[in-house]
Amino acid sequence: MRELTRSVIITAWIGAIGWLGAATRAEAQVKSTVAAALATSTGQTSGTAASNSEPSGTASSNSELLPADRQEIADEERLSWSLKKFPSQKYMNEIYWQFPSDTPAFFRDSLMQFVSRTYEFTRDNFDGSKSQAWAAGGWVAFRSGLLCDMFGVHAAYYFSQPLFAPDDESGTKLLNPQQEPLSMLGQLYGRMQVRDQELRGGMQLVDTPLINPQDNRMVPNTFDGTTVVTLPDKDRNYDYAVGYLWDVKQRDSNDFIPMSDALAGTDVANRGATFGMVKYRPFSGLSTIFMDYFIDDFVNTGFAQAEYDFQQPKNVPNWIVGANIIEQASIGSDLLTGSSFSTYQASAKAQMTYEGWTLFIAGSSTGDQSKIFSPFGTKPNYTDMQQVSFDNANEKAIGGSVAYDFGYAFSKYGLSGLSIGAWATHGWDAIDPTTDLGIPNRDELDLWIQYRPTEGRLKGFRLKTQYSDVWQGGNVSNDQPEFRFLIDYTLLFRPPLG
Repeated sequence: MRELTRSVIITAWIGAIGWLGAATRAEAQVKSTVAAALATSTGQTSGTAASNSEPSGTASSNSELLPADRQEIADEERLSWSLKKFPSQKYMNEIYWQFPSDTPAFFRDSLMQFVSRTYEFTRDNFDGSKSQAWAAGGWVAFRSGLLCDMFGVHAAYYFSQPLFAPDDESGTKLLNPQQEPLSMLGQLYGRMQVRDQELRGGMQLVDTPLINPQDNRMVPNTFDGTTVVTLPDKDRNYDYAVGYLWDVKQRDSNDFIPMSDALAGTDVANRGATFGMVKYRPFSGLSTIFMDYFIDDFVNTGFAQAEYDFQQPKNVPNWIVGANIIEQASIGSDLLTGSSFSTYQASAKAQMTYEGWTLFIAGSSTGDQSKIFSPFGTKPNYTDMQQVSFDNANEKAIGGSVAYDFGYAFSKYGLSGLSIGAWATHGWDAIDPTTDLGIPNRDELDLWIQYRPTEGRLKGFRLKTQYSDVWQGGNVSNDQPEFRFLIDYTLLFRPPLG
């Protein structure tokens, strides 16, 4: 059955791409004419932004197409927010509170989010084993309004229950490593708002390039610590986050463990992580990010990125170019590997969007002293794919993707929210840094189809299927196919707009 499903996905993707090449232009010309007239009459600009990081300006629907696992966080903060206005959330079915005007702000301005999710995951591993599970669950989250215009609370409870989970086929991260349920209070923190920043203490989400929720299973990573973050504000050209994190609760665990234990994979010494991040947008089109985290006696990891969006009108191709680098070095007692190392992974991309299409090419290169250690979330390098990040020591990689947003030209046929894509990357020249012996080259192919409407009765609903295969010699099996199927629905109770 799984082989049939894979064949259907691949055939449907290839067939759709061929048909779209002939059909898109005529439909898109009609839509572009109407959109241009509306933009002129309302005084709006037609520039777009589509980026994995922070866009400058208003993001087009194409920004959702870079690979599907890049944007998973149901309560992701947007740059369209302001301190005085909480805008409509396009991926949530919103229901407005009807509190009397004299209701305390703690309740009147509160948010309550319900997410239901079911997820099926199957992978045939390189070593001949199998990882398989089907789970159902989600979470409920509450964010209060402010007392005395300053103090509030935030809480979230997560759960994932097995529907089908063979004991000897673990490794999906939908459940714990024993294929048992997940159920935990993942967030509980107090918050104090001072002007445009918020001080948080307790169990919380952290959203930075190197430390983040990685919400691509049933529940996200959450962290226990103290942080200071700027609140979203479209009128400010910078954002920052700083803090100290004692513990992390990873996606497949009910328990919080020290940050150093998650990094080392075992209980070596209890160390937390000090981190800081700045995002700076010096002028329209250019966005930069700088970040560093430090775990005493283990590693210091830094990150820098710059992207430029040419912000062209919709009727001509728009380009985004970017480059970033992760630098990582052992420090202190070298408790991570037992010896000192210094490594990096540099990557760059060029991306073009036009008439609903997104084309993307990227490459990366990793230092020869070590792979990149990244246990705290999704990696920000441009060659980070569904299964691998092409970050082994000395590894080079190059790849590209193509995706199409049906809503661009076919929304009148009810296809708004439907997108498809493919991404392939080749990695070579990797070595084992302890022996200097070569590691076989590897290739990955990812295909995805997603339906996620932003209006109508199905707003808040998402259906996504992903197929991936990695090929690498020298294993019991020379390929590692993986299939994911996800359905979720997000409901948000919130204050009225305005």
